[in-house]
Amino acid sequence: MPISDLVTSVAQVRAFDSGSEICKATGFWYELEDKLFFITNRHVVVDESENHSPDELRLLLHTDSGDVRRNNDYLIPLYSNGKPSWREHPVHGPDVDVVAIPVDKSEVEGIFFIKPLGPANHIPKDVEVPIGADVQVIGYPLGFHDEVHNLPIIRNATIASVYPVPFGGKPYILVDARLHSGTSGSPVMTKPTTNVTHSDGSVSMHNVAVSFFVGIHSA
Repeated sequence: MPISDLVTSVAQVRAFDSGSEICKATGFWYELEDKLFFITNRHVVVDESENHSPDELRLLLHTDSGDVRRNNDYLIPLYSNGKPSWREHPVHGPDVDVVAIPVDKSEVEGIFFIKPLGPANHIPKDVEVPIGADVQVIGYPLGFHDEVHNLPIIRNATIASVYPVPFGGKPYILVDARLHSGTSGSPVMTKPTTNVTHSDGSVSMHNVAVSFFVGIHSA
């Protein structure tokens, strides 16, 4: 049963504190310079204002590319020797609601079936993303998903601020969508298309539909 690479870049997050589940969210895999990271919102791993401080994340991942019904848990400790295992924005820190958690590739590759996003998925500088452009948010709203096949839900949204101008001077843009708790940490992607419009007005044609990474949902 072939499935899109995009959905195997995403995983449901269950956050645990001392063995008890305290919340659900979404995250995704990202590979940079041969290093593997799991990306989600900062408020998923720590939220000082809510006294939220899990010690572990659990992801249910596919183990067989030919049978998406086969899955197993992968555990991500959030602390090592009392220090956080995640990385925050090097300049804005907690003001950017995103963390990157380094993952040992040997613990994942050949064991789980994942397809990380990477720099090649970013929007090219000359590709036009107009206000009102259709995007998709891929995640697990309220924990709801295809539990038999461990597959996420895709929600439609539109770009609601001028891309890529930081809204109000802060490092984010707005999307307009009906989203729910549990979608935190979801990747936001342009809708797959074979026609890509460039800033000079030209249009390039692709043999297969392409989808670009816009950002990470946080709310």
